[in-house]
Amino acid sequence: MFPARSRSSTQLSTERGLYLHPRGNFMSQNWQQPQQPGGYPQQPGGYPQQPAPPQQAGGYGTPQPGYGYPQAPQQPQQPQPQYGGGFPPPAPPVGRPGNPLLAVGAAIVATLVGAFLYAFLLSAMADTDKTPPEVTQFAYAGVVVGALIGLAVAKLGGRNTGLWVVGAVLALAAVFLGELYGYAMILHDVMSNYADKIGGGASSQVLSSNEIFFDHFSDLWKSWKEDSDALTYIFMALAPVAAVSTAYRISNR
Repeated sequence: MFPARSRSSTQLSTERGLYLHPRGNFMSQNWQQPQQPGGYPQQPGGYPQQPAPPQQAGGYGTPQPGYGYPQAPQQPQQPQPQYGGGFPPPAPPVGRPGNPLLAVGAAIVATLVGAFLYAFLLSAMADTDKTPPEVTQFAYAGVVVGALIGLAVAKLGGRNTGLWVVGAVLALAAVFLGELYGYAMILHDVMSNYADKIGGGASSQVLSSNEIFFDHFSDLWKSWKEDSDALTYIFMALAPVAAVSTAYRISNR
């Protein structure tokens, strides 16, 4: 048999991982695993844990303003107008400011001037040498008179639909007065021609156009109605249409 080999207590304690305290008590020496360079520290549980990424402002975990936190001051909002049906009302038309009184006064002057020009043109185009005299009717005279009155209304009155109506009425009145005064001028020419044929001082008995128009207006009215036809009234209706149309176009420029 091999000779017995004895081991000292120091050797046994070293092999078994124990340390003999000088007083005789045994204490276990903690064994630690060596750390790898560049690695992560060992956490309880045996698994390495990655460092948490930095949290962004306003993300999860960030305290939100609520109860117990000071509230940021909010800007007061302007009240929004509410419209019925979901659509805003159309913007009011913008037009030039005008003077209605001045526009009406200018339209009256244009009416008188237009009536006289209409009567003069009607008398100039009538053939008074024939029996009965032949009167030529035309539409352009009424259109020109109506446009003249509409121009005065729009230039001085601005965008005012009430003045357009006044201009239409004055245009119709201008053509009507022009027709009647034109017939008075035609009757004066007819009587003058007849008095020249008779002779013997008959020319002194001939009535003037103003006397026929003012002193014998009822007779003039009857004579005009007898000679008028549907075409005469149609041509007269063109004057107010021209007045409104001209005023509308000038006001919308």
